[in-house]
Amino acid sequence: MEIPLPLLLSTFAISVTICYVIFFFFHADKGRAPLPPGPRGWPVLGNLPQLSGKTHQTLHEMTKLYGPMLRLRFGSSLVVVAGSADVAKQFLRTHDARFSSRPPNSGGEHMAYNYQDVVFAPYGPRWRAMRKVCAVNLFSARALDDLRAFREREATLMVRCLADGAAAGVAVVLSKAANVCTTNALSRATVGLRVFGTAGSEPGAVDFNEIVLKLIEVGGVLNVGDFVPALRWLDPQGVVAKMKKLHRRFDDMMNRIITERRTGAIAATAGEEDGKDLLGLLLAMVQEDKSLTGGSEEDRMTDTDVKALILVTWLL
Repeated sequence: MEIPLPLLLSTFAISVTICYVIFFFFHADKGRAPLPPGPRGWPVLGNLPQLSGKTHQTLHEMTKLYGPMLRLRFGSSLVVVAGSADVAKQFLRTHDARFSSRPPNSGGEHMAYNYQDVVFAPYGPRWRAMRKVCAVNLFSARALDDLRAFREREATLMVRCLADGAAAGVAVVLSKAANVCTTNALSRATVGLRVFGTAGSEPGAVDFNEIVLKLIEVGGVLNVGDFVPALRWLDPQGVVAKMKKLHRRFDDMMNRIITERRTGAIAATAGEEDGKDLLGLLLAMVQEDKSLTGGSEEDRMTDTDVKALILVTWLL
């Protein structure tokens, strides 16, 4: 007797689910150190269905039930959540070397140039060198002093905008004005362009604004395919497709900016002649063709490294 195809498929799916549940609950924890307490999850998906749109609030509520350190299961991945400053310190400072490398995910693969930035790259000499480049050229006291002109110019524009609004009797959302100011200061410090352009500003400001905001939006989405390998090829949320599309747009934009910078097509403005922004400093390192770690030629800074480091400043 021929078995109907729907019945065969449903029987196979149920059998796979039962085998997975039996393996996970009876064999997965053998030989492993005790895990923190946490809520029981669903078969296959684990605790993913229990996360709401505001994941940080959901995790905070869970810490009230299970303590400052709790265990969750996202698909086939076990996750330990640090729910207090003291527990987070254990991960970020006391045992930082053990937790420096992030697990592979679609964001690092499709957006961060296949794990070539300082967020998703594996921990090692090259990662430490790349982190030092960002720390010295963007976050150090000397870098803050070098980039002072950018911040002062954007602060001046914000104050002028507030004054014009007051003179015209127009209500101004102060939080939005402050966000525009800080975002533009960061974008000018990294690539010399403003994300939120004004009349007569850089011609690429509109594209830059749209791409950066969408990168931040897509980068914050929890992709189910990262935790359930069987669903990865389906891309049920369409996240990977969006990442690939945005990556192509970002890459094309950065290639255009780098080409214009090298050919001098981007006119230098007051305070920028010395190439103090991060892009100018990184391109100078590429031109010097020096090894980041003092080792082989593979450790030299490339244009791909430059684009990956610029990208990570926006995703952080």
